Amino acid sequence: MAGTRDTRSDEGFGLVEVVVSMLLFAVIAVAILPLALQASVLSAGNRDRASAQSFAAGQLADVRAAHPDDAANSCTALADAAATGVPDDADTGLVADIAVDTCPTSYPAAVTVTVAVRDADADPGSPVVEMATKIVVTAP
Repeated sequence: MAGTRDTRSDEGFGLVEVVVSMLLFAVIAVAILPLALQASVLSAGNRDRASAQSFAAGQLADVRAAHPDDAANSCTALADAAATGVPDDADTGLVADIAVDTCPTSYPAAVTVTVAVRDADADPGSPVVEMATKIVVTAP
């Protein structure tokens, strides 16, 4: 029969199409893998920083609650709030270093209290988060 066309060879997927689609899928997967890994690392870092910020804010809130602005605060009592290596109650492996600036010469005055949160095993000079607040003191 002249003029008829055999259409059986055009039906379905052939082996070549399957191999090409698998190759394209592999290339796309390899291209996306580093992005997924980086997103995972960034997510873990953000989680750690959020935990550290929450811990630091809690430590500052405790200091502020112990020395409210409407009370007679002595600088000596505020200086006693300074501490090193305060562990996180949430067992995150973080510790806080609370530093209080030197007492002023005249009163009333504001004294800066700084909380530096770091990993317990890390160098104290490299905090994850550092926060500060000012507390009003009315006496030495």
